[in-house]
Amino acid sequence: MNLGRAKLVLIIAFIGLNLFLGYHLFWPDFGRLTRVAITAEEMRITEVMLKENNYSLAVPLVRSIQTIDFITVSPAVGFQNKIRDRLNEEGVLYIEQDDNLMVYYGEDENVFIYPTGLIKVTYEPGYFISDGLINQEQREIRSKIELFLENKALKPEGIVFDYLERVESGQVIIYYYQVNDNIPIYSGYLKVVIDFDKIIEVEVFWLESLERSPVREIEVIAATVALTNLVKEIGSSSEPQKIKQVDLGFFSHEYDAEKWEIPPVWRIILEGPQIYYVNAFTGNLEQEIIIPEQLP
Repeated sequence: MNLGRAKLVLIIAFIGLNLFLGYHLFWPDFGRLTRVAITAEEMRITEVMLKENNYSLAVPLVRSIQTIDFITVSPAVGFQNKIRDRLNEEGVLYIEQDDNLMVYYGEDENVFIYPTGLIKVTYEPGYFISDGLINQEQREIRSKIELFLENKALKPEGIVFDYLERVESGQVIIYYYQVNDNIPIYSGYLKVVIDFDKIIEVEVFWLESLERSPVREIEVIAATVALTNLVKEIGSSSEPQKIKQVDLGFFSHEYDAEKWEIPPVWRIILEGPQIYYVNAFTGNLEQEIIIPEQLP
């Protein structure tokens, strides 16, 4: 008997068995990952459509199949309690309104915690941060604002900077959104209103108990479909306009409920910026936000 040939046959049989098992175990997922949601022809058609309507893509699109499900959320009670603990330690006066609105009246800080989970903090005449704060570099503004938020127990976990906005009054508003497991939760947000050198208001709506069901994950519409539906909804641009971001995340309006589901959305940002949320299952426009001017 040729031992060398016998060993070779056994090795080949072993490799064949591994390939067979690997195929049946991993091929379905591999096939799903390598399939594309956007073909080269569909990409070309979308780019032509955008050009005809005076839009252009300034970012690459995710072309692979994307699957996701609704998530279930509830107001971040733990975050609310952290703020209340800080106020109680400072001996701030607490009053509960008939509509379950919790109000804390401090010497220069008033805190309103609504049943929906929305938190509003106002400062009168304002909380001084730095001389000429709004005229400083964006990085410096953010650094000082985030330090203030942390000291006041107003900085939740998973906070991500979004953009700065200058309003007609000369004030500046800085916006953040929430991230969980590297997925944006645009419904969770924080904004800070700055008047020259002082903070005059902070508004936070944060979420917790984020639940996802990977077993039920559903394929979402392609980003090209979301762009096509958006252009149909808002129409052509009067001037050339760039599409700066197209990202997948979650968004819903605020609800007065203990728990609710949030659908996935494509968030599309145009120059300005103009921000649009397109439902990633239905393709419907959920909301649009037009920002007059963005700081450098």
